[in-house]
Amino acid sequence: MFPELFRLGSLSISVYGVMLGAAFALCTLGFVHAGGKSGLAQEKLWDLALLATVVAVAAARLFYVLAALPVYRHNLLSWFDLRHGGFSFFGALAAGTAAVLLYAGCHGLQPGKILDLAAPFLALGYALVRVGCFFNGCCFGLPAELPWALPAAAADNLPRHPTQLYASVAGFMLFLFLLVRRKQSGFPGRLFLEFIFLYCSCRFVIEFFRETDDFWRIFTIAQTAALAGAAVAFAAILVRSRIIMRRRR
Repeated sequence: MFPELFRLGSLSISVYGVMLGAAFALCTLGFVHAGGKSGLAQEKLWDLALLATVVAVAAARLFYVLAALPVYRHNLLSWFDLRHGGFSFFGALAAGTAAVLLYAGCHGLQPGKILDLAAPFLALGYALVRVGCFFNGCCFGLPAELPWALPAAAADNLPRHPTQLYASVAGFMLFLFLLVRRKQSGFPGRLFLEFIFLYCSCRFVIEFFRETDDFWRIFTIAQTAALAGAAVAFAAILVRSRIIMRRRR
């Protein structure tokens, strides 16, 4: 793996940090541009993107620390040391969505439309960050005897499932799918719900190949969250679709 891109004196610039920054920058630009083409005020979209980014990053770190609390509880300052540990995408997604809903409600924006605009770029951002995970050597998979198995810098020299790349490929495919679906998704908010359902479905499967000891009964904590997210998204799509069909009769 290649966790460090270069050094500036004592400061280490990691590939993961660069990919995380690139993900936020590219996805924000894409989101604002798409919103502008849809007739929305780009000034509000920039403000919304900044708010959602700050909230998402803070929540992603908090959720990660809470999930690994035994490691962090003896040193509260380590919660803020971003050089050690990582982030929770589920935490970022939940808190970022809440920030979008709050901002949209306060500024007269249609929440479903805003979330639909963001959906493809959430998938793209996820794909880019997982590339950073691959080079960082974290989020690695179980040992495997496969032609594409690779060692992980944060583990050992055993060949392992490159689950970071599995997740990245899934993210890029989801990004392309959502771009195609943008004008065919139906009611406002459906594209975002489709993103939640498909992301959670992919995450649930990939977790079977990932090395972790964070289990809740028979599934990992991430799989439990993925199941809940997929179920809620599927139910919301089904209920909303039926309501629309009844109104058309």
